[in-house]
Amino acid sequence: MPAQSLSTRNPPFVQGQSIQAANSLSLSEFDRECLGYIQDSILVVVLGKHWPWSTVSYAYHKIATKEPMVMSMMLASAAREIYRSRLYDMENPVGYLSSSERSDMDGRIHYGRALSSLREALKQEVKSPQQIEAIFITLWLMIDYENRFGSGASAINIHIRGIETLLYNHIVPLLPAAIAESQVLLQQPKANINVSSLGEYASNTDSATLAPPAGPMDGLGGTCVPLFLLLTLYFFTPAALFFGSGTARLDTDIFRFFLRSEAGNTAPSLSDLYRLSRQSPSRFWGDGYPMSSQLDDLENLPGLTLYHRSHVVQFEITEMFKHSSGPDISFEEGSPYQRIAREIKTLSIEYDTLLTSAKMATSCDVAGDRRVMETIFWSAITYYGTVVYFHLCFEDLLTGRPELQSYNQSMLPLTTAVSLVLELSLKLHRSRPRLLVRITWPLFIAGIATSDRIYQDWVSIRLRELGRYGQNYDRISRRFDEISQGDHSHSYFH
Repeated sequence: MPAQSLSTRNPPFVQGQSIQAANSLSLSEFDRECLGYIQDSILVVVLGKHWPWSTVSYAYHKIATKEPMVMSMMLASAAREIYRSRLYDMENPVGYLSSSERSDMDGRIHYGRALSSLREALKQEVKSPQQIEAIFITLWLMIDYENRFGSGASAINIHIRGIETLLYNHIVPLLPAAIAESQVLLQQPKANINVSSLGEYASNTDSATLAPPAGPMDGLGGTCVPLFLLLTLYFFTPAALFFGSGTARLDTDIFRFFLRSEAGNTAPSLSDLYRLSRQSPSRFWGDGYPMSSQLDDLENLPGLTLYHRSHVVQFEITEMFKHSSGPDISFEEGSPYQRIAREIKTLSIEYDTLLTSAKMATSCDVAGDRRVMETIFWSAITYYGTVVYFHLCFEDLLTGRPELQSYNQSMLPLTTAVSLVLELSLKLHRSRPRLLVRITWPLFIAGIATSDRIYQDWVSIRLRELGRYGQNYDRISRRFDEISQGDHSHSYFH
């Protein structure tokens, strides 16, 4: 069946150019509505970079137009998100079901089509980097779909196993070559770029991890696979505890793989993956990627790096908390506890300017339409949330250990970290309310750690509002209300 044309708003191409649906995929009027909605979907917010140069935009314009399974998954996600949003906007959702059930049904149909296409793609023995890219994007979108709209842990586990298989059999063998190529490009002379408008961040050492503008690359380095692999790791730490032990175990397997490589100084390590993923946007977009977007990548890199390192620390805290009982935890010098505590303090020193900027800024609007203040806010909140998480996991174990008090005095106290998470979240919500999807976990743990009932009520309302974007937020909201209302029959993190 010939592809049907669909005009899009603000595409990253020539004004007025139309977008084509993938071959063999016909579009209904509601499908067209869904495609028009994609640029406003919560996925764009979750992945960070603004439209039209968002990774979602790349998956839509560059991949979905050629791969029906990717297009079907984007339609499925958009349809189900529209359905949930409409229900949340209705005062009487029961009477609205008949008129909105089409969007729900269409979402399920598109998901079924994507599954069928994915099975066929996985049967192919030889997979090019472009095929791996399409499969990986599809699997990632399926994980997000099952998390927000599906049956939860059991279905998520299936797709995670698919990602693991793809990772070990097809991605890992190609990553070292992509990493080596990226390191060669880093050593090449860079074009002169006027970054004076970036202020202090232009000289931040983190900017050294950004590669110069590059044309198409062979292999995985020219795809968005490294970035989506990194996003997969973020997806499951530490909130995987909400989805059950199975998902948490699979997450541990993937993260441990990269951390083992990190410890052994062999590729691909987690630092290699992070560096390659942050170099990749200009490469998978190609020559059309504008200088303004490259500068945007540059000025947001410090916040993204703090966000990344905070996630790694959260994973290490989770591992220590899950696999050590109270008497078994060592607090001696050189112990995992001390290493984690030192890393948390190191981050506060290295990113002092960024953290101070978040505390001093009144809102995200001080940067105009640039996203740098958004990134600063949610990366700072993630860092302070990591401090809260550390305290909540181990504060009971430190009772009666006066020898550790002097060591921990240099770390931000629990009450201060909780206050900072809540204060920064309040400022972020006032200017960018949808960005709370980026900070659900720190908001949750700060809300249960505070003794301020006004703030607890505020967190409860905010988490409940996020339910419009997926049932995973509903689960977190209900869990929060159980704990904050005095149901202590459950642990914070189960």
